Amino acid sequence: MQANQSSHSQASVTVPLSKLVANLRNPRRVKPEREAHRKLVASIRAHGLLEPLVVRPENGHFRVIAGNRRLEALRAVYQDETVSIPCVVRKVEAEEAEELSLTENFTREGMHPLDEAEAFARMASVDRQGVNAIAAHFGVSEAYIRQRMKLAGLCRTVKDAYRANQIDTATAEAFAAVPEARQMEVWKETDGRPRHAQHVRNLIEDRWIDAKHALFDVDSLPAEAVSTDLFRDCVLIERKAFMQAQAAALTRERETLIEDGWKEVIVGERAEVQDRLYSMSEPEPRFTQAERARLDKLAEKREKIEIGEDDADDDKASAELDALDQEEDEIVREAQGRYDEETKCRATAFLVLSPDGRVERHYRVPRIGKDERRNGTAGGGGKPEAPPPPPTANDLSDRQAAAVRHHEAIAVRQAVRTAPAIVRKRLLVLALHDKVTSDAIALRREANGTTLHAGASETFKSDVFAALRKERDAIDPFKKDRIVYEEDAYKRLCKLNEKALDELLVVLLADCLTGHGQRETALLGMLATELKVAVRDHWTPDAEWLSGYQKIQLADLVGTLGGKARGSAALSRKKSALVEELAALFSQARTQPKGFEDKTLAERVNAWTPKRDAD
Repeated sequence: MQANQSSHSQASVTVPLSKLVANLRNPRRVKPEREAHRKLVASIRAHGLLEPLVVRPENGHFRVIAGNRRLEALRAVYQDETVSIPCVVRKVEAEEAEELSLTENFTREGMHPLDEAEAFARMASVDRQGVNAIAAHFGVSEAYIRQRMKLAGLCRTVKDAYRANQIDTATAEAFAAVPEARQMEVWKETDGRPRHAQHVRNLIEDRWIDAKHALFDVDSLPAEAVSTDLFRDCVLIERKAFMQAQAAALTRERETLIEDGWKEVIVGERAEVQDRLYSMSEPEPRFTQAERARLDKLAEKREKIEIGEDDADDDKASAELDALDQEEDEIVREAQGRYDEETKCRATAFLVLSPDGRVERHYRVPRIGKDERRNGTAGGGGKPEAPPPPPTANDLSDRQAAAVRHHEAIAVRQAVRTAPAIVRKRLLVLALHDKVTSDAIALRREANGTTLHAGASETFKSDVFAALRKERDAIDPFKKDRIVYEEDAYKRLCKLNEKALDELLVVLLADCLTGHGQRETALLGMLATELKVAVRDHWTPDAEWLSGYQKIQLADLVGTLGGKARGSAALSRKKSALVEELAALFSQARTQPKGFEDKTLAERVNAWTPKRDAD
């Protein structure tokens, strides 16, 4: 032992580690936290013992009065117990030693978390040390360093309040979860007096949403829209940016569900969809054979209990029924999300967006009768009404049916031009007679629905209509005029010979024929039959028209054209793939029928048309 300084009551010396013993009467009864111990060990390794131990001589050893945590850390650092440890020797009695130990522990003050935060931040920014290096240096976890450094990002107002003990550490950590600008907004919203950490979090969550609910890639958002709350181990996203990205993700999910065969997918907030949601029934999931067998056994047991209910103990019967309900609910939960194609084709999927960013998924079907199904099994007094059969390729949407009717009207126009003269004379009588009303003849172009759709619509396309327009323009003396007064028009017509007038009459009379997209036009049907008009000779179903079908209808059309086996296999495919395949099939059969190995298939494809009674 070597003395460095001595006095009447104390001396600074170095003492071998093996000669130091812990104070058995240490007033600090609570064992130091492991994190604090690791920090102290790391500090001694990096810088040595910065504060000597206070000891008193005792039977050839030195009892530690103040510094038991440091002694424990020194033993973790040094394996060689001959190493010399700086100590201050105090020659005091045991009672005085206990008083000194109590004073040392009572007056010791830990480093303020904000001081640690700013120190770590300086090491990272000035000394260019990484988080892992700082953590290793102090013997703490990287998460601890990141959390402390996050506190360094507090705005000045919140820092000052934290140092002045106006807010606690938990509240400071809540503020640190968001950028400084939002911290000041929250501070002002609390009038500078936040009640507690949850109070601050509630205000923050009014404008920030937990990223755990995101259906999108958080990295795709601007950096300023994303903040990390290291204290709760979560990522926060600015509300407006979150909702925009979530809406885009739901649009993509909606497209996916439509592709998978769902009849309808509704995206909206609960207040917007709840009336319709509650007016529909939950669909029965697709049970496996084993699940169905279990449900049947449960139904049998329930029936036996209910039949013998009068003779049985009420409490026992009630308990048994509850147990059956619980087992049935478990089976149904396991089957949730499994729906067959026949269910999806008549069902609506609801994607309900909550204010906190969560998305609830609900699946519903129209109610089919008074007897409801309970948890996927028959309930109530009678047999549930059977759902309607799935739609086929003959069940057209309004848009599809309108397109077919317009194509038919155009085909009839073309046929009337070359029909026997007597047909045109009949139509002329219909057009001119004052007592005849007609849905199919319009003398004014403005009322001609076919002209409006075929000439102005961007989605409706008809090569036949374009050809008819071209033929009319070739003989129409008024084609360049927007409007012509009758006296001027008559003068021009006087310059035409009779043959030219006859040709013009044929064209104009044919153009008087019109159709209604929303309903059948009887006269057009009669003319189509009389003139043997086949709409498929003038129209080929394309991808735009085929996309009006549901997936199950497309599969039905595949089966109609290619056989039941192909139709069944088509149910496992995506809607867009079926649309593409059928559009290519119709196009090839029309333009390159010789390329088909199966000539019968080509004929069947070219002859197919939706059955009229389905319209």
